[in-house]
Amino acid sequence: MRYQCELRRSLAVCTVLVGLGAGAAAAATDTIIYARPQDADSLDAHKVSTTISFQVMQQVYNTLFSLDDKGGIHPGMAEKWQVSDDGLTYRFTMRDGVMCHDGSTFDAAAAKWNFDRVTSPETASPNGSSYGEVASTAVEGKDLIVTLKAAYSPLPAFLGGVLSIMMCPSAIQGEDVTAVGTGPWKYVSWDRNNELVLERNEGYKNVHPLIKNPGAPYMKRLVFKTIPEGPARMAALRSGEATFAEPSLADAAELKNDPEYKVYTAPLSGQQAYVAFAHKIPPFDDPRARRAVGYAIDRNACVDIGFQGLVEASACPIAPGLVGHDGAKCEEWGTTYDPDKAKEILAELGYGLDKPLKAIFSVSQLQGWDECHVIIQQQLKEVGIEAEIETRQFAAWVDHMSKVNDMTEGTPTIWTMGMSGVDPDYLVFLWQRPGYANQGIEDATLDGMLREQRALTGEARTAKLLDIQRFLLENGYEIPLFSPGWFWLSASKSNVDGFIQIQVAMPLFNDVQIKE
Repeated sequence: MRYQCELRRSLAVCTVLVGLGAGAAAAATDTIIYARPQDADSLDAHKVSTTISFQVMQQVYNTLFSLDDKGGIHPGMAEKWQVSDDGLTYRFTMRDGVMCHDGSTFDAAAAKWNFDRVTSPETASPNGSSYGEVASTAVEGKDLIVTLKAAYSPLPAFLGGVLSIMMCPSAIQGEDVTAVGTGPWKYVSWDRNNELVLERNEGYKNVHPLIKNPGAPYMKRLVFKTIPEGPARMAALRSGEATFAEPSLADAAELKNDPEYKVYTAPLSGQQAYVAFAHKIPPFDDPRARRAVGYAIDRNACVDIGFQGLVEASACPIAPGLVGHDGAKCEEWGTTYDPDKAKEILAELGYGLDKPLKAIFSVSQLQGWDECHVIIQQQLKEVGIEAEIETRQFAAWVDHMSKVNDMTEGTPTIWTMGMSGVDPDYLVFLWQRPGYANQGIEDATLDGMLREQRALTGEARTAKLLDIQRFLLENGYEIPLFSPGWFWLSASKSNVDGFIQIQVAMPLFNDVQIKE
């Protein structure tokens, strides 16, 4: 098998040599080549929501604010903000001297154009609702004034994340999109499904707290190269024709133990994986049954075996690096691996090894998760739960679970999912009725807390987010597993320095340098 793998790689080298051409020679000197399996969908930040598109747009466009490794808000194109006592009016003050790549100034009027376009029903942006319920926008000197219909405290954090990147107005001319932004890289060309070429913005001034370089990127060019085949991407990386490549989980596990390579995960992804239930169907309408499943699961086995140690166990419904994450408190409120406790609870409910609880384990196929699902299935069997795995393609899984989660009778169902974001407000999306795939919880207390946290800031909001997590964990609605929940892995040779991935798996190349 090893011989066949190397043979495929040898064949892939020939393919990549032809595909990269002259660009490959430059990769070792002044060009970053990032090999990945798919191309971007669009460079219109208001029309798409795919990570592969935003990974490119993150380089060209910029955000009003930026986030540190704890989710703290720092200046971006805006230097500060103020919010009214009622939480309905925000005043964003723009930083002086922010220039678009075409020489125009990005000012409050340009920011207003972005707000108006992305929240317009005519745009039908998949990201529009994340701006809150915008009632009006206005410009006063350097300030953009945004008035909301309802308080929405996550707005500043959202404006520090990639889904809120701001285009220069000149980027949109009717139906035509030309990527004009204020970011560290300027658009050059795009040969779809082949390569997208950027060059450094010589006049760039950095204010992002996670970037050390104060000025323009060290490298001159950045090329996103589409190479669908995994072995071909690895061949390009090994031959030096690609500076970075997205490996499979198996390749990443191999490379991480090789001193000649570096493997990069996404610790600030905001991704959180979890187990949950069709909680209206008995016995999972009883919190004891849900918590029994939590005690049966050793999340570290998924981390170490299913994901080759490339993720970290996480006990909170809110992902690490986001406001409200407190691992110690979550472990106190939730469940830890204790199969004897699981057996004890199941016995109270009338189940055991001689009378197992028969359930469906509904999942979607994804690398790493597949192995984890088998591990969880075995762990459940050991305490008296026989869970039959049913695997569906993701869209079909959502459709199926949207029906099952609304049922009050039928086969008990356990399922897995994951969520990501730059702010824990995604708890509203998941758990407020109807919730994602109808998983929302009909509980007045929870509903009130989810609404209240949107009107709070600072320590008061953090405390409310902790209350929400305590409710979810003590009632066993969510059994957290690990973070990140799915993969945007990258790999490079060990002579590459300065690469990082920030919130929602966005790569940053400003600090990247290649040693001779």
